[in-house]
Amino acid sequence: MSERPKAFSYVRMSTSGQLLGDSLRRQLEASRTYASKHGFELIDETLRDLGVSAYKGANVKEGALGQFLEAAKGGKIPPGSFLLVESIDRISRQEITKALTLFLSIIDAGINLVTLNDEHVYSAQKTDLTDLIVSLVGMSRAHEESLHKSRRVAAAWANKRKNASTKPLTATCPAWLRLNSDRSRYEVIEPRAEIVRYIFAESAAGIGSYKITRLLNEKRVRCLGPGNGWQSSSVKHLLTNRAVLGEYQCHRYVNGKRVPDGEPVKGYFPAIIDETTFYRVQGGLRQRRGRGGRKGPSVANLFAGGLLRCAYCRGTMKREGKGDRGRSSIVCYGALHGLGCERARWAYEDFETSVLSFVRELDLGSIMGDDDSKRAVLEKEIAALNGQLGDVRDRMEKAYGLLDAGAATDFVAKKLNELDARRVELEDVIREKKDVLDEVRSERRGFADVKPLIEHLRGAGDEIYRTRSMIASRLRSIVETILVALQGDAHLTQRAMEVARQHGDQAVVDHLERMTDRRRYFIVVFKDGSMRAVYPSDNDPMQFDEQLTSSRETGMVHHIPGASMTVFEPTGSK
Repeated sequence: MSERPKAFSYVRMSTSGQLLGDSLRRQLEASRTYASKHGFELIDETLRDLGVSAYKGANVKEGALGQFLEAAKGGKIPPGSFLLVESIDRISRQEITKALTLFLSIIDAGINLVTLNDEHVYSAQKTDLTDLIVSLVGMSRAHEESLHKSRRVAAAWANKRKNASTKPLTATCPAWLRLNSDRSRYEVIEPRAEIVRYIFAESAAGIGSYKITRLLNEKRVRCLGPGNGWQSSSVKHLLTNRAVLGEYQCHRYVNGKRVPDGEPVKGYFPAIIDETTFYRVQGGLRQRRGRGGRKGPSVANLFAGGLLRCAYCRGTMKREGKGDRGRSSIVCYGALHGLGCERARWAYEDFETSVLSFVRELDLGSIMGDDDSKRAVLEKEIAALNGQLGDVRDRMEKAYGLLDAGAATDFVAKKLNELDARRVELEDVIREKKDVLDEVRSERRGFADVKPLIEHLRGAGDEIYRTRSMIASRLRSIVETILVALQGDAHLTQRAMEVARQHGDQAVVDHLERMTDRRRYFIVVFKDGSMRAVYPSDNDPMQFDEQLTSSRETGMVHHIPGASMTVFEPTGSK
């Protein structure tokens, strides 16, 4: 008894609407009927490209048809097998030369192609001129139909986009909005919008996406999309979604990838977040990027993320020790791992207290609500402007990438010039506002006693977590690095003495021995180029022996004699 011919049913449909309709059942039923009628063994009914277009050849490049063809060429499909398709346009809707190449590849691989709508067999053994002409006509017609449809859809959407500022394009909209009853505008679903505003407020305060996610789930806040709970990925996506500003970005598919189509339409949706808050959040997200999320119950280390550096080896300082902050210390990573730096420690709580007490640029009082509104408004505006500046720089990097990829040079160059002009404008505005902020700060000749504020931070709970997150965020926004000298100048002096001894210079050795200073200190290097060095008292972290400050503008060093934490020089005295 001879073996029955093998048949494979190939089903393709380009839209999900067809899947919901009768197309899948119809194509499968036609394959079964034909196989039974001609005595074929129907081997596979799962050869499907659902929701895949043949207009760009996606079903061949990355779809099931391409995999079948590779298997046939590799001898895994028996020669003489039959590929059953509803019609010729199911395998390709590409331009005629590409469609013909695919058609001939199937035939050359030893596969008989059957179109079920007319039961025509394109034989692998012999394809005559008539068969070729029939296939060419069918493929050409399919391509023309797809091309006209594509143009009609594109034209319809282009017309809709022209009216996007006055009329909704579609009922599809963000989860905090809905189309009103007469379909003329979108309206805000306030309970959902309040959830979005809460998420932005927490992020603007310096709280990471992981913690926001946990808070939402702990409070049993219903998520905006499908699912039983919040995910940090959905929170991050929400925080960067410009639809909260009221913007709508059209997209189109290029080579199977979804890319922006044209400029965003502003004012398309009702805005639920103001631009200042949105860009403050973007700036915060950019600062926290790559530093890792805080997943514990408290912000135990305000300086996490590589902010602390050893003054001797420039290596990372880490917080070591388990339990609460009072039983931990900061120590050089290199010393811990035997990389040449000497081992020494600074109790974390004492170090944190000194930084919060004496680095007045941090403005602890303003973070904890003890500040005038003018200063607070300026700081928020500067944070938002920095967020916009970061966004512009990111877009410039993408534009450079397009140039490298061979995009239209004139168009991209024009965009780059526009973005660069915006960058310069933002930098000028930031500089002006910082000057105003310095003037506001210089008007404050004194500083409130911060001792109660620092003691308050030793507590626990969500409110303390939020405050400590805000402090950590402020530190990252104004501080480039903090150099920590756990042994004062003694360590550096000792190294210099060793070099002098190697060279037999006893006079230098004697001089260095007289100037050895073992007082520990830290140097705060700010992003504006200024610095502050603090020598805290060994007996009281809220007292200091001396401070040194320098300004980027003047280059002058200002010395501050020892005093308690409650006495500060005015900012203008730098």
